[in-house]
Amino acid sequence: MSNISIDNNSPISIYQQIANQIKTDINKKILTPGDKIPSEKWFVDNLGVARGTVRKAISLLVKEGTLEKVQGKGTFVTKPQISYPFAQELVSYAETMKAKNINFSTQVIEKKIVKPTKEIQKKLKIGKEQEVLYLVRLRSVEDTPAILTFNWISLDKCPKIAKVDFNNVALFAAIEKDAGIKIKYGIRNFSARNLNKKQAKIMELAPNDAALELNQVTFAADDEPIECSDALLRTDQYKVTSILYR
Repeated sequence: MSNISIDNNSPISIYQQIANQIKTDINKKILTPGDKIPSEKWFVDNLGVARGTVRKAISLLVKEGTLEKVQGKGTFVTKPQISYPFAQELVSYAETMKAKNINFSTQVIEKKIVKPTKEIQKKLKIGKEQEVLYLVRLRSVEDTPAILTFNWISLDKCPKIAKVDFNNVALFAAIEKDAGIKIKYGIRNFSARNLNKKQAKIMELAPNDAALELNQVTFAADDEPIECSDALLRTDQYKVTSILYR
C-alpha cells in the first residue's frame, strides 16, 4: 500500500478517509484483485487511530463489495465476478469474455473420438455407432480456474472438428465453420452439484464443494442437435444474469 495519512482537521470522518485511501490504491492498481490488505494492527500502529475506527473503515468496504474477508486468512481486495448471461443469450464463454475485454486462457484437458453413451445418443439423435468428439476444457481468468466444460460434438455433422486446436479456437466458431451451417439456438438446464475429487482438483477447490452445473444441447439452423455439453462453474467466479420482461 501507499503511505496513508490522516487529516484530523478534515470534515471527512477518519474511517472514511481510510476507506477512501484504500479505494484510491485500488483504482491506481497499487492494490489489485486478490491482494491482501494490511492487518487492523498495521493501521492502528501506523496511523495512531483506534482499532474500532479501522474496523469501521474495513467493514464499510466489505459491505460495498470492495474488500472481502476470508476467515483465518485476512482481508483481500475483491476479485470481480464475471456476469454471464447464461439464461438469456446463446453465447460461448470465449465470446462473452472477448466482449467484456477480460483476459482468459483455455486449457484442453482431454480430446478424443468416442462412441456415444445412451444419454448422448438421445441428446444428439444419433445411433450408438456414430462417433462423437469428446472435449474437456478448463477456462481460467487471471490464472484462476473459472469453468470446466465437457462437450460432445457430432462427427457426422462436423467431420473435421477433431483437428481443431481448441486451446486457441472457440467451439461455436469451429462448429459453424466445419458444418457449414449456423448455430440457431440452445436449450439449457441449471442445477447445483458437488464436485468429485478429480473435478475439484482441476478447479482448485475442495472435494464436495458446490458448483453451478449447466447442461446444454445446441441446435443448428436445420433444428437438428449438433453438440451437447455439461459445464461446471465456480460460484466465486461467476454470477448468472438474466433480464426478464413482463
